[in-house]
Amino acid sequence: MALAGDLSEFPLTDIIQLVDLSKKTGGVHIKGNRGAQPVEGWIYFRDGKIIGAELPGKTPLEAIYTFFTVSNGPFTFHDDRVLDQPTITTSNEVIIMEGIMRQDAWASIHEHVPSLTMVPRLVPNPASGTTEINLEAEEWRVLTMVNGTNTVDQIVQRGGLGEFRTCEIIAQLLANGLIERRED
Repeated sequence: MALAGDLSEFPLTDIIQLVDLSKKTGGVHIKGNRGAQPVEGWIYFRDGKIIGAELPGKTPLEAIYTFFTVSNGPFTFHDDRVLDQPTITTSNEVIIMEGIMRQDAWASIHEHVPSLTMVPRLVPNPASGTTEINLEAEEWRVLTMVNGTNTVDQIVQRGGLGEFRTCEIIAQLLANGLIERRED
């Protein structure tokens, strides 16, 4: 099956559904950008079902969800590229639903966190309508790493929450006025 094109014209959901309908085995190579960040890796299929994904520095499931946030760039299906041991057992339908949710959320997050090289810092005197600020454990974990020198990427690596969740928390902290972008 010759399947190649650009994600701007043939989105990832369509690729997954086409490979699923045709019950193909192989890999889709994707090379694109998410904002200014290059993204290049593979999604593996067996009999049309997603069984794995590779993206440097990411778990297979995080890799597949990251591909949903890439809106353009070339892709090519290779039927000679196979994965021996499956690393993803989640159904295609669940992956598509979660991927679309992350795609929509990423657009909002990207407004606040345009790059993983951004350096957030604490706001000296946060303006608050109340005297109490309540943070969940994950939000507190991220906030403790915001020091005006760590990049978002360093916080992602150290926090152990994954890129999406960490960026989501940083965007929320920025929107709530607890942190700000450090001026260069």
